[in-house]
Amino acid sequence: MKPTIAIGDIHGLASWKYIVEAHPTSRIIFLGDYLDPYFYIPNNVIINNLENIINLKKERGDDVILLLGNHDAHYFEEDAPISTRLNSQIAPKVSKIFLDNRMLFTYAFQDGHTIFTHAGISQQWFDFDFGGDPNGNIADQLNNPANPMQRNAIFNVGYKRGGMVNANGGILWADIDELTNPLQGYTQVVGHNRVDKVTERQGATPDTKIVFCDCLFNDCYLQIDE
Repeated sequence: MKPTIAIGDIHGLASWKYIVEAHPTSRIIFLGDYLDPYFYIPNNVIINNLENIINLKKERGDDVILLLGNHDAHYFEEDAPISTRLNSQIAPKVSKIFLDNRMLFTYAFQDGHTIFTHAGISQQWFDFDFGGDPNGNIADQLNNPANPMQRNAIFNVGYKRGGMVNANGGILWADIDELTNPLQGYTQVVGHNRVDKVTERQGATPDTKIVFCDCLFNDCYLQIDE
């Protein structure tokens, strides 16, 4: 794997710029949730920050990966459940920004046996809700759902996040407590679930683990050298 930096949920924060500047030759992967800050940030600053991230992608091409999170999808995907803190004041403008630049964003990215999504892939969701093929490229399946069932599963909200009892959260919503059995045979890098620092959890097999990176608010991020 090329030297890679994974940056967790942005939520309007601009500190990602210093991380990018510190790693000029690394691939940068944003794990989604660019909007809906936890504390007050002026609307024009939030929008400008999103546009700056998009411009970085345009400038650096494949060296920048922009994943989508639940706090992004609810602005432009009709099937996406509404997350907390959706900003109705900027919704029309933000929706247009996402739709105009939709081809720059993706739901999943895979490099070998390392998969990046916003919230993570549990084995039970992949098998029973998404109905994925474990022998195929996982990210390709997630980015190009083969049927309406798979597309709907992308937006599943699990019980821990307000969904139905026994529901499995999808790749935009999976809660950390739903990821005790992550997709086997892969290393996953995810955001969505706040942690004080980058936190690694071992899966059921030696080649299975999940790394939680939603800690930009503490100026923390994941660096993968190789």
